Amino acid sequence: MQSGVEETMGERVEGSEVQRLRAEVVRAHDRFTALVAGIDPVVLETNPAVGSWSVRDVTGHLADWHREMLDAAEHILGGPKPRHHPIKHTQSFNTMSAAVRGTEPWEQVAADLEAARDRALAFLDRLTPEQLGAIGPFPWGEVGRLHRLIEEMVEHVDEHAAQVEEWRLRLG
Repeated sequence: MQSGVEETMGERVEGSEVQRLRAEVVRAHDRFTALVAGIDPVVLETNPAVGSWSVRDVTGHLADWHREMLDAAEHILGGPKPRHHPIKHTQSFNTMSAAVRGTEPWEQVAADLEAARDRALAFLDRLTPEQLGAIGPFPWGEVGRLHRLIEEMVEHVDEHAAQVEEWRLRLG
């Protein structure tokens, strides 16, 4: 075994793809968490950071989409279909989710994102490399491979981390 790739009878087998995805989930979440560390919760709850959304709103948005993506991932592997998938109007879903979370304290929303990250890691820990190739519906109606859904989750955290990073620079 070298660099996570094993040679078997002339075929290359990616033996560490699950571990790579797991490391990416951890990296993205650590980045996001570091960006908000040490900031007064009142600022995180009230200061517009991404458009009209506060960091609390963005964090809740990430936690909510993690839930949707993980529900879809479990469905791809044979679990029940989430009854509200596909989410046909993502903007309406985002607006409604932000409104619902608008009264939650920062600590609760941050804990929800941490729990979502933990659920993602536990899900990845149960996966085999073969399961990453399973095909099924994503929450927004697209059909694709499970590994792509996990990559989308990481990219989503990175996208909002970059926005929060810009906000931090504006904040001073």
